[in-house]
Amino acid sequence: MKKLFVGLMALLLLTGCHQNQKMSYFMLTNDQQLNALYNSEGEQITDYEYQSFQKIGSQGYIVTNTNEQVGYISRDGEEIIPFGEYATLESVDDMFYATKKVENKEDQENKDDKESVLINQFVQENLYVLNDEGEILYQADNSTAIMKSGLPVIQKDKEYIVLYQNGEELYKGQDVVSYVSQYASAKSVVVGFKDKNHFYYNVSDDEKSFDIQIDKGTYQFLIQNNKGCILNDEKLKSMIYIDFEKKEASQNNIAINDAYFDDKDNIVLTSQDKTYIYPIGGVPTLINSYYFDAQTYVIREDDVYGPHHIYKSGVPLGTLENCQLYPEVKQLYFEVFPVYVQNKGYVYYNFSNKQEIEQTYIEAQPFDASHRAIVKASEEGYSLIDEKGQILTKKTYYRMEYIDSSYYAVYNENGMYGIIDITGEEVFPIEYTSLPATPLIEYNDQNYMMLNKNGRSYIYDINNDMEELFSVEGDLTFHKDGYFSDEYHHYYTIEGKNIN
Repeated sequence: MKKLFVGLMALLLLTGCHQNQKMSYFMLTNDQQLNALYNSEGEQITDYEYQSFQKIGSQGYIVTNTNEQVGYISRDGEEIIPFGEYATLESVDDMFYATKKVENKEDQENKDDKESVLINQFVQENLYVLNDEGEILYQADNSTAIMKSGLPVIQKDKEYIVLYQNGEELYKGQDVVSYVSQYASAKSVVVGFKDKNHFYYNVSDDEKSFDIQIDKGTYQFLIQNNKGCILNDEKLKSMIYIDFEKKEASQNNIAINDAYFDDKDNIVLTSQDKTYIYPIGGVPTLINSYYFDAQTYVIREDDVYGPHHIYKSGVPLGTLENCQLYPEVKQLYFEVFPVYVQNKGYVYYNFSNKQEIEQTYIEAQPFDASHRAIVKASEEGYSLIDEKGQILTKKTYYRMEYIDSSYYAVYNENGMYGIIDITGEEVFPIEYTSLPATPLIEYNDQNYMMLNKNGRSYIYDINNDMEELFSVEGDLTFHKDGYFSDEYHHYYTIEGKNIN
């Protein structure tokens, strides 16, 4: 009876683990000609019948068949929009833009002439807005004009309607809509009018939703997180930050063309060869070397040996003289940075303009996200140190490389490598021969490591004491949907099950 109870508990635990695993879906090919739909358990859902495909969020795929007809299937392989019903399909939020086949040559030529002005232009023929079931919400005709923009805009009965999600009305009124820009499935939307823009946030959540008016222009989203977003009009050289918590907008007249969040959610703006760090609600600061956040950074002068200027919490704290700085923009994870002191070597300084670690090194790298740094203290090789300068590795290595998370690849003079952790302890011996471009894998809240030895790929379970899950001949590539592939169109699940 006791054995039966234990067996039942084990089965329940295994079943529970399986149920907690998020199922994913993906297309695979076995001949580079046709594709079939699979799930992350390795089950084949459809036949090999799709010539091309476009994944639409987590809902399904726009697909074409061997006759180059377009259709739409759900992630379970169910046909939602049959092949051939429409000539084109384009995803927009949870809806579709669709057109039908033009029957004669003259109509085709007229259609070709209009293609270049279709975006942000109202049309009154051959444009449909469909919901996620393929049903027609609106059809362009003599009484209804449709504008294909970031979201569908309908002009009907002297009113303008902006649709979002699966056909719900975001805006309805008589003010002329000139364009729409959206981010993250209409969680944030800018609707452009003649003399103004209107920003809508989280319109599906009444408690968190708000809308504010911003200056006129044609704004596009650059980045967004749960705190705010960056809008930009390159032509007007206007950047706007929307603060979701304060529900307000801050504008800067600055020429930028892109933006990104770094590993610590600092906002970094770029414009060709210039980089700025953006203090929320403030003025972007031009940076060219080390920075910790928008208030703490070093400005490198044109003269290689300085003087270079240190800023901490927005306050200048003096200069660094007779030393070289990292010559490119470099994010710091720890408020200490290496400098090369002329005729001396590398030392570590802090943003209080003081030497942090007494030791001088032949080479020294910035501290990484694990608050460790790779240094060369002697000609014998490289070591790993902590924030206090204490050497953590028991021996030196010919070369060392941080591979993310809390692991490092360590090499011998023959190019073979092993893996150590942030304590300097050996995880894998130096016997591997080729390091994959992405050795660390995160999937379904689990962590894995992929290494290569003598032409064979090995997959290890980091969360289970580096247990080897499987190995195969050749180089593997991991895909974010949860499977591995090799160059011969062989596919494997995360546990190593052969898919096809």
